[in-house]
Amino acid sequence: MAAIIDTGNLRPVAQRISAPTMVIHGADDPLIPSACGEDIAANVKDARFELVEGMGHDLPPSKLPAMVDLIAGHCRAA
Repeated sequence: MAAIIDTGNLRPVAQRISAPTMVIHGADDPLIPSACGEDIAANVKDARFELVEGMGHDLPPSKLPAMVDLIAGHCRAA
């Protein structure tokens, strides 16, 4: 939490991103609400937001195939 607090507002940084962007967020993240991921995606031009059910603030092995599909699809579209 200290790192999050110390970083501050990332919206101005996000607004400068011009690369194709996908924000992936765990629906069950106990540290950062999904609304925060949605907010970052809303501040990156044309960003795509993906909420992954059953994922928290980690990357469980059971979600790896879905993550690979999301990332590969994003890369193919870029």
